[in-house]
Amino acid sequence: MANNTTFGGSSFNSDVEFNIGVSGDKKAFTANFSGLGVSLNAKGSPPIVTRVFSVARQLSGADPGVEIPFAVSGNVFSQEGANGHLLFSVNDQSMVVDFPKNSDNDFVQQLNYKVGSASELRISVFLLADRDSKSDAVVSLNVLAIDAQITEVVPRPETAE
Repeated sequence: MANNTTFGGSSFNSDVEFNIGVSGDKKAFTANFSGLGVSLNAKGSPPIVTRVFSVARQLSGADPGVEIPFAVSGNVFSQEGANGHLLFSVNDQSMVVDFPKNSDNDFVQQLNYKVGSASELRISVFLLADRDSKSDAVVSLNVLAIDAQITEVVPRPETAE
């Protein structure tokens, strides 16, 4: 079965700078960020820091139930007593990832978005870094890219009952 779903242009985006590349067939895009992050470094800084990014991208030809995988990639570093949190949302579907103390790694987290009746993708990233207000523990959480790719629908074989 052919999948006629394609990504269109942006109709809204928040104040975070990003570059977006869309494939020639409009079935994939990558949004790259250079400043989508939160960090707590110096002692005496606020114990909680947040950052939000949002964009609305047009979606056409999508039948309800079509699945579009979104991959969110970045890096995290946190010391004992500090945490990082990522909330990623596409329309009415979300994932939350908690990065505990002593994290130090690159990550790729995937949300398999199932299309409903929307004609656009309302994509949001919410980043949170926190620590005890008496601590000087360091935490840094950065999102570097969001990738999405529409794949061909593979029909499921019918089962005999």
